Amino acid sequence: MKRIYLFIFIIIIIVFTGCGDKDTVTFKHGESLYKNSLIEIAKDINTIDIDINSGNLQIYCWDKKEIKFEAKHTIRDNKTNEELQKQLKKYSIVSEEQENTFFFTVDYKGNVKDIQNIYTDVKLTIPRRISKISISQQHGSIIIEDKFEGDISAELDSVNSEIKALKGKLSFKCETGNFRLNSGKLSNESFVDINSGSIYLKTECQEQSKYSFQTQSGNIELNFPVNSNILLKSYGTVQNNQFTGVEGNIVIETSTKMGEISVNGY
Repeated sequence: MKRIYLFIFIIIIIVFTGCGDKDTVTFKHGESLYKNSLIEIAKDINTIDIDINSGNLQIYCWDKKEIKFEAKHTIRDNKTNEELQKQLKKYSIVSEEQENTFFFTVDYKGNVKDIQNIYTDVKLTIPRRISKISISQQHGSIIIEDKFEGDISAELDSVNSEIKALKGKLSFKCETGNFRLNSGKLSNESFVDINSGSIYLKTECQEQSKYSFQTQSGNIELNFPVNSNILLKSYGTVQNNQFTGVEGNIVIETSTKMGEISVNGY
């Protein structure tokens, strides 16, 4: 009887191993495509316009005149290597100049269902003479690694963002994602507007200026020099406020419907 059971078990193993399709991939794996280039730009270019549908963007600054980019497209799925290679061909990187603006676009012509499995890691190094960065991005993350002196504007969908240091005007809109500014000095009328996500800033402000930081769902933590002449106007729950004066020539407007507001001096 034991021999019969052993015989049946061996047959089952043979059937499952013999009937498998060698070309079928049952586990998720990845294929990548790497591109890089050094691009010369005209002397009158002062704005970089970046458009990415799904990816992780890193921006650096250098003293050279050219723009350098490195991009790694990645697709992960349980398809064959050949099928993944075909999907990688749906990626495109387009760069062009119009008047005083350099446009840099990373696009995937397919359907991005899962940003964990279809994305591009982009490392962009730009000349320090650039005075404005404009970013449109649907999914992923943004990190500006070096200090940027100029204006930054962003229109984002689902993106976490971090700026290491900024001296200039910030105009930031995001549907879902956290925002962080580690140091710098913001120009008048800078703002951060997030639908769902938290805001953290540590920065100086201009005298005789006005700023707005708001989120529908998330916490707001602001840090200003302790001797700043701050007048705080808050809409929401204020956990802490070290600037309690009723007057000030630096007006800070904060708003959160679901979260807490904290304003500290350093």
